[in-house]
Amino acid sequence: MSISVGIIGMGRVGRAILRSNFIQKAQGRFNIRVLCDVMPISQVAYLIAHDSTYGAPPFTVDHDNDYIVIAGIKVRYIQVDRRHSVREDCGLGELIGMNIDVLVNATGTAQADDLQRLIDKNITKKILCSWNIKGGDISLVYGVNEKTYDPNQHNIISASTCTGNAMVPLAYVLDKHIGIEYARILTIHPVLADQHILDGFHPSSHLGRSINGSIIPTATNVGASTSMVLPSLKGKLDSFSYRVPTEIVSVLDVTATLSRDTSREECSQLLSNAAKYELSGIVHCDYGAWGHERVSIDFIGAEYSCIILMNPLSVSNKRHIGISVMHDNERGYSCRALDILGVIGKKISLI
Repeated sequence: MSISVGIIGMGRVGRAILRSNFIQKAQGRFNIRVLCDVMPISQVAYLIAHDSTYGAPPFTVDHDNDYIVIAGIKVRYIQVDRRHSVREDCGLGELIGMNIDVLVNATGTAQADDLQRLIDKNITKKILCSWNIKGGDISLVYGVNEKTYDPNQHNIISASTCTGNAMVPLAYVLDKHIGIEYARILTIHPVLADQHILDGFHPSSHLGRSINGSIIPTATNVGASTSMVLPSLKGKLDSFSYRVPTEIVSVLDVTATLSRDTSREECSQLLSNAAKYELSGIVHCDYGAWGHERVSIDFIGAEYSCIILMNPLSVSNKRHIGISVMHDNERGYSCRALDILGVIGKKISLI
């Protein structure tokens, strides 16, 4: 029996998780019972059915009164603003009788104490967050540390971030077999929904600049995301980001100093073996096509967390490695979030 799931926040990430759920299995990999967002129901249905990046989904979408109908399955919709404080019920009392096992919070803004109240009110048993929530119980990256999940200790769980899911498997392989002394991670990331087409207000002023006219430097927490899952790398990682005028597929350019001498051949073999065995379906090694490099648009829809571009991989002076990684920052991440839902369900004997 599939676990019952609710999703709060129907932005890009929330819709990606919903979409992947019904792509992976026609009637839904998990039983999604309820969706919540500030938007009117007609707008949510419209955005699910008409996606400018991925196109129309391979399932039917409609809405009927308080339900969004996906592939013929009715999913309850509650219009409520849950992006900020949830200290009061604010409309989610309707969830109490719905027997929600896991509530996915894809708003990116909630506080751990407030989310715990939803568990205390028996609205849900567990909460899975789509970012590194401060005060959460654990951050999980599927394929690396999901086995550390303990249902008796972990109620508010993070599925890390899209860039975290790309970087952690790579760092895991290198640190496990060779060791990482220091790494600088540069992400080249598509624009996000809070940025602007024309210059305007943004809490971080540089992110208020026109997305079409500039490459915009900004901070990223991918280094922190990685060390949360791999504590041995704490203090060894720096990271920075550039937002670029593309819609999807992010790049990580990683330069690292390794703990011992190695070669390009050894590193290539380690990564290839990881993609073939231990991290199959999570890491993919790409060698281009007919002697030519693929470009970011070629990886739209890829379910891998980490696509390593093998041709430009370099090792110099036996200790310094350079690696380029691409990943669909919505599709790949949403698939890993579903995998973590599966781990939670199995560990608490719900499926």
